[in-house]
Amino acid sequence: MSLIRDSKRLQRLADHLSTNSVKIDDDTDAEDGYKALEEATNYVVNFNMAGLYRIQSNMFLKFIREHLCTADSLRQFSRSRAEEEEEEEVGSMMSYSEETTKAFHKLIDKIDAYRVQSERIGKELYKKSTISKASSSSSNQHNKQQHHLRDISHLSKQLIEQLTSMRHLQDTLLVPAISKVVSPKTQKSFNNKVLLKLGVLESRVHLVGMHDAVIESGIADEKRKFDTEIPYVARMMIERWRHSLYLPKAGALDYGLA
Repeated sequence: MSLIRDSKRLQRLADHLSTNSVKIDDDTDAEDGYKALEEATNYVVNFNMAGLYRIQSNMFLKFIREHLCTADSLRQFSRSRAEEEEEEEVGSMMSYSEETTKAFHKLIDKIDAYRVQSERIGKELYKKSTISKASSSSSNQHNKQQHHLRDISHLSKQLIEQLTSMRHLQDTLLVPAISKVVSPKTQKSFNNKVLLKLGVLESRVHLVGMHDAVIESGIADEKRKFDTEIPYVARMMIERWRHSLYLPKAGALDYGLA
């Protein structure tokens, strides 16, 4: 949710710079604008996305495969289905378990494919942002700047689409399955491991972004979950962390809004 929000903010920034048609030779604000664009893209791609996918690739998918992709872990899942259909034969239950396991394997592969595509788009985004900044050093590069800005806006839109599709799969299929199969205690233990992997400072920056995404979404249930799952002390520190940690990294995304 946070990464989707930041990708939309990045698209807004590129559109803002393109609409204003800034030129470095007669407007010194142009240099600041392209600098902000590079900083914003760096945050979205090399911090937010990189952190998310580092956890997803190294920890989350392994966790999912362990709990949703083996016959033993899905036994209660299979048993519930069998009871609903009044199927008492062991062979029938085993067949369903195998089908379910294969289905989750395919789901994980699809989610990982979205990750690979998102990372490809992210690399191209960051490359375009650095080129845009470099080309702003000469007034005769204005057309090239506009082309790069349109590319960044388009790539940001593509990234949003990839991330939205991934989130839809996670929310509609993975989350309900985890809720049914994995105990709250195990989920809590995994969450703590994620925080340790991110580190103190990085996890605080992500927390601020998560908080803003939840508030901006206007979804009451997401707000309730945030208030329930995030410790009180951490929630009370969000505004302090926003000014000391978050804005120095992500503040460029708001360039031009004032």
